[in-house]
Amino acid sequence: MTTSPDRSCRSSGRWDHTNHSILFLEIASLDGQGGTESDRQVARAPLHRVLRTAFAESDISWESCRHTERREGVLVVVPPSVATSTIVDRLISHLEAGIRRYNREAAPLRIQLRASLHVGPVTVSAEGLSGRSIATASRLLNAPALMNHLARTDADLAVMVSSQVYETVIRHASGFADPTRYEEVVVLTEESEAPAWLCAAETRSSSTRPRYAPR
Repeated sequence: MTTSPDRSCRSSGRWDHTNHSILFLEIASLDGQGGTESDRQVARAPLHRVLRTAFAESDISWESCRHTERREGVLVVVPPSVATSTIVDRLISHLEAGIRRYNREAAPLRIQLRASLHVGPVTVSAEGLSGRSIATASRLLNAPALMNHLARTDADLAVMVSSQVYETVIRHASGFADPTRYEEVVVLTEESEAPAWLCAAETRSSSTRPRYAPR
């Protein structure tokens, strides 16, 4: 079970034992200046600007969510009042547009992002956010299929969603949630392998500059 520190001061009563959309977002690679700790710190600021702007453009209150920092990104747990379809069809679309715009507008470091999305219960305690659902989202984020896809392409953003999200939200949807944009892959679970679905943004023109892949 994964636990992440939650720095918010909100009461946990309405969060426990209910299903939430769980979004992980991390920097997959930096293209341009080396891969130093300083570069990583520089990249975090535009990542957060893109993320918060995408939430605002999607009419999802950033303050209503719980969010925790990770070394290369952020975990966001969205309250049940926000439909998962809104995240898939609006938020991810705005994230894609935002990081593409940042990379196009003379950014000193071009950023490639990976994300995962799952739905499930989350436990809130003094130690932070925990639960099998967070662990599942983390495994999706680190799935070899997602990381290998980004390593061999120049996509600005690639998203891995759980089978639950695909079957209940995406299969009969349209827009960014268009199921034809998703490819079924296999990810490792705690006990076996399970299906998941990979969606990558359109690739930009190829670049010969070396990339730093965060470890």
